[in-house]
Amino acid sequence: MDQAGSLNHVLWLGGSPCSGKSTMADRLSEQFDLHVYHVDEAFGEYVQRISSVRHPVTYKWVHTPWQDLWMQPHDVLLEEAIAAYSEQFELILEDLHALPDTGPVLAEGTALLPGMVVTLLSQPNQALWMVPTEAFQREMYPKRGAWVQEILATCDDPQAALENWMDRDVAFARWVADEAAAQDLPCIWVDGSPGISERTVMVADYFGLRG
Repeated sequence: MDQAGSLNHVLWLGGSPCSGKSTMADRLSEQFDLHVYHVDEAFGEYVQRISSVRHPVTYKWVHTPWQDLWMQPHDVLLEEAIAAYSEQFELILEDLHALPDTGPVLAEGTALLPGMVVTLLSQPNQALWMVPTEAFQREMYPKRGAWVQEILATCDDPQAALENWMDRDVAFARWVADEAAAQDLPCIWVDGSPGISERTVMVADYFGLRG
């Protein structure tokens, strides 16, 4: 199967956590009648399809208590994140190929690594990455929802766990930006200005979306 040709109706919005990807994807869906595939929301279904042989790092993630996961050094966490997202990409492609080819699709998620997506692009403005600045991430991440505090509450030292978590995501944002640049792909740094409405307009224009 020609994966690039069969997915030329897919727009790709990748990047690291806390950059506003999900909110932006939902807004673009409402404005331009796009079908949105949220990678994070599909993760629970991926868990039913992974194996310790084909997806060893993702399997480890799923079966490791938060305490043990977040007490690892941030460089180990970064290495594992990149490996796990790489493993999950085949699952993402399986889902995208299974969607009815009835209109444009916007795939959104952290696991959309530039080096993997680039092989599927049929036009230059088909993919975009967004990453938060360190200051914006550290300010906004603890406010993302009760689930963040629920995870931290399972750790013996919640503050140390949060620091490792944030250090991992700061490093991942830099890695994504560097990877996008190496593939000559666009990456936007997000610091909260302009606001989400203005950024949504900018991204719609980049993708060539018309209402």
